[in-house]
Amino acid sequence: MLTAAFLWFAAAPVAEATTPVATPEPLVAISAPTPEQTSSFWQMVIEQQLIIRVPARRSQLNDFAAGPAPSRRATELPVVWKEKKAPKCVSMRNILGMQAVQRDSIDLITRQKQRLRAQLNRGCRALDFYAGFYMQGSKDGQLCEDRDQIHARTGAKCEIDKFRLMVPVRDDD
Repeated sequence: MLTAAFLWFAAAPVAEATTPVATPEPLVAISAPTPEQTSSFWQMVIEQQLIIRVPARRSQLNDFAAGPAPSRRATELPVVWKEKKAPKCVSMRNILGMQAVQRDSIDLITRQKQRLRAQLNRGCRALDFYAGFYMQGSKDGQLCEDRDQIHARTGAKCEIDKFRLMVPVRDDD
């Protein structure tokens, strides 16, 4: 504090020495806030996390409570699906349900009544998703291959390697 006052007086020109100089205001020392002062400050962190649950539909792979198979004539002919190219991302809002139909992939059913096959990464089994899955909402609202993970209710986490669009094909055999 004395150094600042000395420099101020030393920097003044000699001609002004005869005129009265006003004394500077004292400098205020900055110190840590007291406990009374800190109680008036609050910090709030707001985080938002969106978890979307996708229910499962029963299939031959995950229908554990199935009774004896009905006669062949009483059932409909099975649908034959052909895989086609699909987009790399799917809007999370459009996914209504899922069905485990193969060992390493699940079928996502969309609002547009489309079926998208989600190929799971290596080591993931579709059977882990027998009760559906959860996905964490992303900023863009999309579920994308090679980026997002889906979480099974059993605790498994799997990344989607590839999406394929499933198109029903007439079987005229």
